[in-house]
Amino acid sequence: MSFAYISYFPFAVAVATLVVEQKILRQRPVRGTRHEFQMNRKSQYGFSMVELMVCMGIALVLMAMGWPLVVNAVNNYRLRGAGNSYSNLIQTTRMRAVQDDRYYNIVNNLGTLVAPNVINAYGNTTLQVAPQPYALGDPAIAFDPSIVIQARAAAPNVANLEAQFLPTPNVTINPNTNTWGPSFGPRGLPCQPTAATGGTCNYTSTTGGANGGPAGLPIAFEIFFQNVRNGTWEAVTVNPAARVRQWSYDRITNLWAPLN
Repeated sequence: MSFAYISYFPFAVAVATLVVEQKILRQRPVRGTRHEFQMNRKSQYGFSMVELMVCMGIALVLMAMGWPLVVNAVNNYRLRGAGNSYSNLIQTTRMRAVQDDRYYNIVNNLGTLVAPNVINAYGNTTLQVAPQPYALGDPAIAFDPSIVIQARAAAPNVANLEAQFLPTPNVTINPNTNTWGPSFGPRGLPCQPTAATGGTCNYTSTTGGANGGPAGLPIAFEIFFQNVRNGTWEAVTVNPAARVRQWSYDRITNLWAPLN
């Protein structure tokens, strides 16, 4: 090995070492003070304002798409709750009629929106043919203000509903006046009151019903509920054997489906 080559060897090693060190320094963050190192890490691993705005925009779009579904679910829940409450009121009134050996009826706040905490329906124990004001101690229920008790004439496709819950078409439906709901006699069966205090409640109709049926037939009742915010319907029915059922109306198929 020549002397010239030997003399240049340490210089070449030093240059190569310097190049490698420069390459390593380019790949790793410069380690300065602790504050500078923390700032450097934040710049490497944080989110930019543009990224945050894009995420917020996507979240707002998803909320706008899902909000109508949430509102509709809440409205359906309120309607279902009204049907459950009315069914319980029917059973309570029926049991009290059997227990007290007298006929009782339910009075409906029909076709109107009521204020919050105002009674929508109650069991009338004053034994009057004409609907009486609510008496303290009578069973009563109050719905969400968006739920309205509607007349049978306003309900959709009642023929489909009646074909499902009535054993025969020879039945008088809702023979009582519009503000009266179901009436029950001491046997616990649907009946039609004919007189004031001390009168009777016949288990066969004395007049025609809302379905146009003649007198002298078994009695059944239909009560319809509508949520005026989304237009959904539900019904509670009582057949001549006093079986209480709840129904939901499907606006797409125009059919009623049982809930119990």
